[in-house]
Amino acid sequence: MPKSLDLGRLKQFEPSRKPETSPSTEAPDTHRWLSREPVAEGQISIKAPLKTIKRFQALCKDDRRTYADMLNILMDVLEKKS
Repeated sequence: MPKSLDLGRLKQFEPSRKPETSPSTEAPDTHRWLSREPVAEGQISIKAPLKTIKRFQALCKDDRRTYADMLNILMDVLEKKS
């Protein structure tokens, strides 16, 4: 017969509470890890002929780039021409 589950042991995994401080006594956060910053990302959907989509995918694959990286490169090139 299996042992009964000791739910009391789960308390050790609860987050510890910080002592409450007033906003005026709290030191400003002057150093933050970049990896902890929220990433601002978006998503778009492009409807195009299948031939164009396959061409873009092949271009990205051949150059070993993500779609976003290749789009950025192509836009930079277009802006330089203007």
